[in-house]
Amino acid sequence: MIGKQTKGRGFRKLLDYLESREDAKLIGGNMSGRNARELAREFKLSRQLNSDADRVVYHVSLSAAKGDKLDDEKWSEIGDRYMKEMGFDANQFVIFRHHNTDDDHIHIAASRIRMDTGLVVHDSWDYVRSEKVLRQIEQDYDLVQVQGSREKLQRTPSTGQIRRIRREQEEYELGKLEQPPQRIIKEEVQQTIDKASVDNPQMPTLIMRLQQAGISVRTGFTRNGKSKGISYEKDGQAFSGTQLGAAYTFPGLQKHLAVDYQPERDDEPINELLLKPVKPLPIEQLEKLFQEIERKQQPQFTPPPEDKVVWQVLHKYLNEKRYIPDYISQGLHNNQLLYMDEQRNILFIKRDLDGEKTGALIWSKPRENHRTVEYDQNTSTPYGWFYLRLGGQPTDKVENVFLCSSPIDAMSAATYLISSCKGLPPTRTMLIVADDPNNLPMEFLKSFNRVVVAFNNDEQGNKTASAVLELLPQGKRLKTHNPDWSQELEAHLREEQQKQKQLDRGFSL
Repeated sequence: MIGKQTKGRGFRKLLDYLESREDAKLIGGNMSGRNARELAREFKLSRQLNSDADRVVYHVSLSAAKGDKLDDEKWSEIGDRYMKEMGFDANQFVIFRHHNTDDDHIHIAASRIRMDTGLVVHDSWDYVRSEKVLRQIEQDYDLVQVQGSREKLQRTPSTGQIRRIRREQEEYELGKLEQPPQRIIKEEVQQTIDKASVDNPQMPTLIMRLQQAGISVRTGFTRNGKSKGISYEKDGQAFSGTQLGAAYTFPGLQKHLAVDYQPERDDEPINELLLKPVKPLPIEQLEKLFQEIERKQQPQFTPPPEDKVVWQVLHKYLNEKRYIPDYISQGLHNNQLLYMDEQRNILFIKRDLDGEKTGALIWSKPRENHRTVEYDQNTSTPYGWFYLRLGGQPTDKVENVFLCSSPIDAMSAATYLISSCKGLPPTRTMLIVADDPNNLPMEFLKSFNRVVVAFNNDEQGNKTASAVLELLPQGKRLKTHNPDWSQELEAHLREEQQKQKQLDRGFSL
């Protein structure tokens, strides 16, 4: 049985994926939700117990050997046991079974936040612990004994190192040590190479990333003079590629990790990097770099085609019923950020902060409520938001940020702001739909001295505002008098219209 573990920030995208696979089946766990939306909402309960925690999503896939035959009940039992022995005995988790590959396998999505204490399950040495748990499960359930995928290409730690880690972990849990045991440097180097090579970079790029991560690299011909050799050093400890495992030798990087190496193109820049290494990045910047590399590996979002025949109907509705001026709605439409598709769905396109389209929100009931749902086809990443920018110059840096509950509320708030300012605001202002505390552009928002939390003045908006303000101390709540910004805009325009009528009649206010 093979186990693969990852950690992330957003539950909804993972749950959508697990639910959407052909023949996917929810077979176990300890949660009451029956679909991705219900489960994502339920996971927020544990998220609220520890708002400071970052990567709280735990995802593991367990694959059986080809000779093993397991039914849903047995898979569920194995999933329960695996989670308990990995330290998730008081955590929310759900188990899906997939049949979309040749290997029978399950996926487990879990919160790393314990429901009893609000603390995060520590991930120290989790790969080694996982292999140990799986080997014992294979024995107890009379399953085929397999070698872990990482074991095949990596040199495993020595028995003495594993014993030290276990001893220190036990002492930490008993309160005898203040810090949990640290992963040995060898494993840190292996995992850093894994992260740095996930997008199959060219060899100089890989070396540069390792240097940014504080790992020195040396390359050269081996003793027989026929092939390149490579070695790594971190914190004074050096390892040859062979010592780390087959995947980390110079040929192994190309064969197993698909690193692109062409001697004529790469040898000169490699030598330059070895002579003048780049400086290591601060931890926060390094994490952001690796997250960006991983994010770009996701499949690209393909927006659905527009039904251009009905644009004028939507445009008229927004203008006459929602009071959105032409230059806002038409500007969004011209940039293909607002339109109706061939199924007559009203779509608001989501983008990352660099402007790349990453997904869409569907507004299906404009006459009933403002709620939108995720467009679940071809969505590439959870990182993306619907937003619009106005005021100042297009090239100016954003100075003010408003967080809104829905796309129509963002458009209404923008219109209200323009009306109040008697024109476009003098500084560049951004209104962004970001009402999920688990999916906020935190690094971007932290760069502002003040963030206006302009969620709707209803139960959901106030609840979300409280959660977001805990994450953003510089946030300032802005409440409307009416339940939402659309109604607030309508009341404001009526008041302005009444004032103008009185002025026209010669009255002074």
